[in-house]
Amino acid sequence: MRTDLQARNEGARRFRNALLLAGGGFRRRWGTVDLSGMVGVGRLETYGIGEGDERLLIFGPGRFQVRNLDGSVVQSLTSNVPWVESDLNDMQVAIEDGKIVVASNSFWPRLLTLNAGVWSIDELPFSDGLNGAKLQPYWRFADRGVSLAPSGYSGSITVTTSADLFTAQHVGSRIRYTGIEIRITAVTNATTATGSVVGSLKPTLSVTVGSTAGFSIGQEVQGKDTQIRGVVAAVSGGVLTIQMLDGFTPFDTSEKLVGPTAETSITAIATAPVPASTTDWDEALISSARGYPGACALHRNRLLLGDFPSVQNVMAASATGDIQDFSTGTGLESDAIIERVGRETSLGLRHFGSTEQLLMFTEAGPYYVPEQVAAPLSPTNFELLKIGPESAASPQPLLVAEGMAFVERDSGRLMICIPTGNVRRSWEIADLSELAFHLMGDPIEIELVSAGTESDRLVTLLRSDGQIAPLSYRRSAQFSGWGLWSTKGKWRSLVVAGGRLFVVAERTLGSTTYYRLEVFDPNAWADGMMSLPSRTTPVPLYANSTVGVWVGPSKIGEYPVNAAGVIQGLDDSFGAIRVGLDFPVTVETMPPIDQQRGLRPNMKITRADVDAVESVGFKVEGRDPSGWSGATVGGAVLPTTGVRRFRPLGRRKYPTITITQDVGGPLEIRSITMEVTS
Repeated sequence: MRTDLQARNEGARRFRNALLLAGGGFRRRWGTVDLSGMVGVGRLETYGIGEGDERLLIFGPGRFQVRNLDGSVVQSLTSNVPWVESDLNDMQVAIEDGKIVVASNSFWPRLLTLNAGVWSIDELPFSDGLNGAKLQPYWRFADRGVSLAPSGYSGSITVTTSADLFTAQHVGSRIRYTGIEIRITAVTNATTATGSVVGSLKPTLSVTVGSTAGFSIGQEVQGKDTQIRGVVAAVSGGVLTIQMLDGFTPFDTSEKLVGPTAETSITAIATAPVPASTTDWDEALISSARGYPGACALHRNRLLLGDFPSVQNVMAASATGDIQDFSTGTGLESDAIIERVGRETSLGLRHFGSTEQLLMFTEAGPYYVPEQVAAPLSPTNFELLKIGPESAASPQPLLVAEGMAFVERDSGRLMICIPTGNVRRSWEIADLSELAFHLMGDPIEIELVSAGTESDRLVTLLRSDGQIAPLSYRRSAQFSGWGLWSTKGKWRSLVVAGGRLFVVAERTLGSTTYYRLEVFDPNAWADGMMSLPSRTTPVPLYANSTVGVWVGPSKIGEYPVNAAGVIQGLDDSFGAIRVGLDFPVTVETMPPIDQQRGLRPNMKITRADVDAVESVGFKVEGRDPSGWSGATVGGAVLPTTGVRRFRPLGRRKYPTITITQDVGGPLEIRSITMEVTS
């Protein structure tokens, strides 16, 4: 009703199964061509860059497939595939350089590796460290002050915590005592477990000193000459119990022991019979007990993991150049990074965005790391700055030329993070669906289709109800144009490969539900189209259903298909035909307005001139435009170009012009010109 808005005057009241054209006007949306069948539902991804190199990746329940762009299967894997149907929309996939990482809160991350043209899949293995250690990420889950006491230095030992911690799920996971790993082999109760030391624990020393005055439990001390460090674990008489931090070489008895508040001479050193109890310990960040990361991405030769169930605001970045090494080491520029995002543990880190700078999409809004060419992401360059309060929903953000598009959690709107070029405020957020939020539905996937000769770039937003909301936009446009595409059945996943939009279609034909791999094609006038050399060629997919039949761009009609898949009732004179599932097109204009007085009641559209280009039959307000060509012999309607005039009857409060096409075929409307009286 905001007649003062330019967007309202350039918009449509309804825009269904149509496609905005780059030069203005609209056409019938692309139909789809059936490529091949699928075992069940699947999620589409793509791998490879360049003509002839791209492949389709299909993640299905308990299976993984690689296919060529013609739908033919290259490889199928079912072993060690943990995802089920409920995981497909939520799990995240990071692809780069012959490796694919799949992350989900439901299972241990998977690593798919391409070697000599063959894919293999395994649990994400971490690189090996010294003495069988694993360079995996670690985190301190226990409350501050909770200590761990081992019963020995090596072999099978008992570990005891000062507060409840262990569960049966800890078996097989690892903890670290002052940086040395212990693999848990059994759990006795909440405070006691059995573990196998990976190597040997650092020794605990009984150090006899000249005076213990000024030394307290928990203080870090070091040898004045050797610089060897340790932590005071106990003070008793003239003896300090010190848990070593640096290796296995003890202090020198000829040097002084230096603490933050005191200094004393060392007179004797002995190794304690059992390691001291300490608060310097942590657990594996990824385990059955603590859960699995739900977010992943590859950025600047690092693997990023996030959305850990037990600490949702923590992110882990691998060492540079090794996505399996998460050792933070000594904090060198190339070492791994494990840091918090925000101050609240429950702050969910939903997605990463790999652009010129690293973006992180959280429940409290997106953040960014102010990276530069000379200062990329590193342990010393990990400053997090907030962009805005818009929280992120489950669909993975989409990289476009202008920035990173993402779905806002509460509203379902499509938002975009845009770099500003400013030093102080590097990013800002804009709403791409401000005038069409009612079309967003419940988004589950987003894809970008590059601009072509017919249309501008398309952002295709797949909704959970199986419809697609396409966004047509160009950089110079003031407004973004949304519509809605629907099909007989549902679209379940989509991906762009080789410049074309591929979809997984779920269709119930007869009494059977099928899952098909299809691709959008500008020359397809229906969905699931197949080419048949003759009328008698069986098409088993459409058995016991009804299909549309086309010869070239002209639809002959709707015909039943028998149980054997043979079309019935079609004239034998037809040779090669195409069959598919037709869909209707509806485009309704906005009510015209008086430029001086605005929207006025009881207006009348006295004339509407519709300029069509190479189009077959369509209707205006339910009637055929005057002068339109009729059917030729055999029922075919040839495409026609020209302006057709329509004269509506009566006055209405909100008069509009509705163009529909119920019979699939070419449809391109270049312009609509109206004569209006009030």
